[in-house]
Amino acid sequence: MTGMETEIYFKFILSFGLILLVARLGGAFAERFLKQPAVIGELLAGIIISPFLLGHFLFANDPVILNFALIDGVFSQNGEHLSEFAPMEIISQIAVVVLLFVAGLETNVASFIKNSFTGAMVAIGGVVVPFALGVFGAMYFFPDLHIAGWLFIGAILTATSIGITVRILMDMGKLSSREGTIILVAAVVDDIIGLVILSVVISMAQSGSINALSAIGTGVIGFAVWLGILLLGVYGHKYISKYILTPFKASGTMPVMALIVGLLVSYMVTLVGLHPVVGAYVAGLMFASTAEKEEILHQTRPIMLFIAPFFFAYLGMQVDLKEVWAVIVPALVIVVLAIIGKIIGCYFPARFVGKTSHKGALIVGVGMVPRGEVGLIVAGAGLIAGAITRDLFGIAVAVSILTTLVMPLMIKPLFKPKAEANGKELP
Repeated sequence: MTGMETEIYFKFILSFGLILLVARLGGAFAERFLKQPAVIGELLAGIIISPFLLGHFLFANDPVILNFALIDGVFSQNGEHLSEFAPMEIISQIAVVVLLFVAGLETNVASFIKNSFTGAMVAIGGVVVPFALGVFGAMYFFPDLHIAGWLFIGAILTATSIGITVRILMDMGKLSSREGTIILVAAVVDDIIGLVILSVVISMAQSGSINALSAIGTGVIGFAVWLGILLLGVYGHKYISKYILTPFKASGTMPVMALIVGLLVSYMVTLVGLHPVVGAYVAGLMFASTAEKEEILHQTRPIMLFIAPFFFAYLGMQVDLKEVWAVIVPALVIVVLAIIGKIIGCYFPARFVGKTSHKGALIVGVGMVPRGEVGLIVAGAGLIAGAITRDLFGIAVAVSILTTLVMPLMIKPLFKPKAEANGKELP
């Protein structure tokens, strides 16, 4: 190993530490001075220190420190080519996987199953309405675009970033509320439906034809695998305790073993086309059915609190404000459509199928608004497939970041209890 290679490795350590530090400072600032959830400060901190702003000026565009360290190269073992591979992205994905694993642990499994039908209906409404609005919005602003491009904008609007909502519900102590549970169910189903839509649109962009049957098959397989893991926890939790957890109790590493299994399940679901966070969440649900739930939660939550801010800051670092500004007018209109589409599409199923209150249905609708990293993943797939251009990618970035930033501002007042005349809050 050369001295230069060693220096690059050390820079990764520095960059990881700096991003965590700035995220923590941003989160503390948002909570203390802005009276907003920490995630807002973490996202904004990421935007400020990104290689498009402060990171560029502080480190003279260093490829690693406060940057994405994009790598183009070839694996020496098998000759497979890497194109714009970002090592720090791996840490970001591990961070959100840990976050969703802990969210699964904190979920009441019986309540999750009880609200599964309502959540599924919310997911369907939260996909159909934004998809239609996105397609019509794209057709209006970009009439010369190919149909695959219009559909891709619709697909971007169907996405939901469960990581953002979970973090805010956790911070507010509302993750186990009925609204929180409906949101979690809906986000899982949303991911599976989104997978089918994305598969269809990519197929159309690349071949000019639609292979909907194959995409639906992928979705069915993905759902079956996810459901199988959930049922394993519900009906086999005694065996999980006996064979996976008990052997590690004496050494005190039982909670760590549970988290390791969570990481493995996160990878397993990717083999059937699902996002790792869906696997992480169902793995958390699986252990939430065991008698050791509280002990696992007690020791894995600090790990989540340490690494989760990295994900949100790194997400903020993806935002190039110049790219967004270039398409600001259509971007703002489509952002509004994205917000309205999710709220309307999710509100009515939650209100009339789930029999929730008006405020509860609003909480569900607003909770499904952020697109976050999922929107960026869909947009990236569209760019690679040639379905969307760079300006449309800028719109996708605007949708992802603005819906993520606005959601905490919208949902926090909905959770505030009414104040009595003397200014005290009702219990």
